[in-house]
Amino acid sequence: MPIIITSKLLTKLLSIIISVYAITLFPFIILSEEVDEYTMNHELIHFEQQKELFVVGFYALYVYDFLKGMIKYKNKDLAYFLIRFEQEAYNYQNDLGYIMDREKNAWKEYEV
Repeated sequence: MPIIITSKLLTKLLSIIISVYAITLFPFIILSEEVDEYTMNHELIHFEQQKELFVVGFYALYVYDFLKGMIKYKNKDLAYFLIRFEQEAYNYQNDLGYIMDREKNAWKEYEV
């Protein structure tokens, strides 16, 4: 299980490239404030993705996808939303049973 930290200061410090409201940095989920169950589900999906890729692989692919999106679309918001991990998390954040039924490496179904 992740360690939950609520800190407006930490999320502000982490908002270098994009505005951070909640972020998963294994083994932590860092929140700017208390969040709803859907945002927490989104972050728990990232927690599972990070475990699958032994953390370092997740971050390497995350940065690769973001840079690829920036080159392809020249728009940082679009590049962020098209990161394969974000696509999976946003698609299933409202499905509160998704984590239980989620297939390992489900993020592989997405492309930038």
